[in-house]
Amino acid sequence: MTTSPAAAIQKSAFTPNIRQFIIVGNPNVGKSVIFGLLANKYVTVSNYPGTTVTVTKGWMELPEGPIPLIDTPGVNNLTPNSEEEVVTRDIILSSQACDKVIQVLDTKNLKRGLFLTIQLSEMKSCAILALNMWDEAKLRGYELNIKKLEEIFGVPCVPTVAIQKKGVYDLKKHECRHFSYKIQYHEAIESALAKLSKLLPPSGISLRAQGLMVLSGDETFTGSLREKVSEEVFRRIMEIREQAEHMLNRDLRRAIDNARMAEAERISTLVLKQTQQPRIRRLWNGLERMTTHPFGGFVILCGILFLMHHFVGVLGAGVLVDLTENRLFNGIINPAMIRFFDFLMPFAHEHVIADGIVLPEYALGDSHLSVFQSLFRFVHDFFVGEYGAITMALTYGLAIIFPVVITFFLAFGILEDLGYLPRLSILLNRLFKTIGLNGKAVLPMMLGLGCDTMATVTTRILDTKKERIITTFLLALAVPCSAQLAVILFLLQGGIGMKGILVWVSIVVMVFFLAGWMASRLVPGDDNPLILEIPPLRIPSLRNIVLKTLARVEWYLKEVIPVFLIGTGMLFLLSELNLLALIERFLRPLVVGWLGLPSQSAEAILMGFFRRDYGAAGFIHMFEKGILDQAQILVGVTTITLFVPCVANALIMIKERGYKMAFAMFAIIMVMAFGVGGLLNQILQRGWIVL
Repeated sequence: MTTSPAAAIQKSAFTPNIRQFIIVGNPNVGKSVIFGLLANKYVTVSNYPGTTVTVTKGWMELPEGPIPLIDTPGVNNLTPNSEEEVVTRDIILSSQACDKVIQVLDTKNLKRGLFLTIQLSEMKSCAILALNMWDEAKLRGYELNIKKLEEIFGVPCVPTVAIQKKGVYDLKKHECRHFSYKIQYHEAIESALAKLSKLLPPSGISLRAQGLMVLSGDETFTGSLREKVSEEVFRRIMEIREQAEHMLNRDLRRAIDNARMAEAERISTLVLKQTQQPRIRRLWNGLERMTTHPFGGFVILCGILFLMHHFVGVLGAGVLVDLTENRLFNGIINPAMIRFFDFLMPFAHEHVIADGIVLPEYALGDSHLSVFQSLFRFVHDFFVGEYGAITMALTYGLAIIFPVVITFFLAFGILEDLGYLPRLSILLNRLFKTIGLNGKAVLPMMLGLGCDTMATVTTRILDTKKERIITTFLLALAVPCSAQLAVILFLLQGGIGMKGILVWVSIVVMVFFLAGWMASRLVPGDDNPLILEIPPLRIPSLRNIVLKTLARVEWYLKEVIPVFLIGTGMLFLLSELNLLALIERFLRPLVVGWLGLPSQSAEAILMGFFRRDYGAAGFIHMFEKGILDQAQILVGVTTITLFVPCVANALIMIKERGYKMAFAMFAIIMVMAFGVGGLLNQILQRGWIVL
């Protein structure tokens, strides 16, 4: 019996039972591009066991046969500060002596990569160094002494330009070698390492590396270590650490990291030299500095947002959605499916299978006929009814959101490959610190303006649980998706003009920062500083953008569309059980009495949960009929903007944050939405804001 490559990948992904290749590197060094070139079509993407961090696994062909290949999350340190770093460290820990580590470095920023190289050398890994972005280093006037670097670490060093496929396949030709380099630490640390080496159990890495993890206070490592040694040995290990810290009279982790960084800088200075940069490069450097300038950076940001609005908002959410929703689904697919199911109805009324025999309708009793008709109506409505799997779920997921998703993924991929997103994080970092976040949270927030469901999933990139909770909460509360935003702006502009739009924006922004400020003080956990390497601005690779967009579209179809189907199924059952009407009647007194809106608004607000743009569209319908005045338009759109997110996003929130945390967020959001809407109604009635 033979094992398929895909099955073998799954089997060997995180266990040391067969030889495998592990790709390691800092974020934004081209690691995933190299993985894509080395791995063939047998590629899987899945969460690392027990985490929300995704790991990509592939199959690399070598002369001796196919070998598993793992692309680990990008990290800056193997003494973990984040879940991604824990996952990468654990994959290396689970490796064995015959495994090969391919470390990808950014040649022009060698010091940053060598910090990781030193840690890999302490683990005695068998490795090859891929010196990527070699062309950009040359463009900036850098010259690297490869021979000297190989002599220092004792492993092969291969120059690569991943996006041009240069040097990547040479990585297969070189035999990996174990690191021969050793850094010398302070006497107190070296003494402690000697003592620890007699107590620590054998592992996939050297005892010296294990000892450094213990001395660095790596709780994720010491937690697993405690299960492998006796209580007495573990107590002795902790005593050695405390004694070393007392002798050094400073934080051990900081001392170890500072020594590594100083050594990385020394080696980088020794092997990497910079000559005069070309004039075009100096001009490009000026543009790079401008993107993070306190004034010029915001000017560039406004220009990018303007272009994204026209590409995603106008082309994607406007032109393409009109083609897919109105012309394709509502014009062709949905009518055809409805006619198909309606065509079955006369046949169903005339003949029924009873005990394996086809009987005419008159041969059945009235009770049998009634049950059969009810069953058929149920099936009919499940697929093509008001809340049908085809007429709502697939129409919503494929006709309305999918065009927005594609255009947003393309725009996001361009900004990502351009190297702009880290600069945006730096630009807005100080502002986001006021709400307990750092500049990394900008990325999910930007995605939220396209689709909050996708954005909630991308909160995985944030380093701490606290940041992920706050960002998920703010996305659900005050970041309207593109479909809802387009409808709201149409209503506001047509109903209350630019002044009303400014009032609405001011309220939503104020609620966003006030809620974030409160959440940052209520959610447990320390604030996390922004530690981010700024890559250079570069011309994006069309091939790379297309490949990444296709990969993300595949994720959307596999992960999000099923959520739409589940959510619509839930909505259909609520409708069948008459619970929707019950919820609507429950909301009506609150909507009329507190918000000052017409009774029909209760249905629009409720529909906003199932489809955010439906809620806004309901207010447009009332506006066109003359039911709403200007004040009611403002109150209505403010409430539905802050109201609980759509059912698809709600399900993703439950999946990512757990049902307890998600339902707590829903309760807080509902209180805030109706609270802010009611206060705004009171202010408008008293004439404190005149539209």
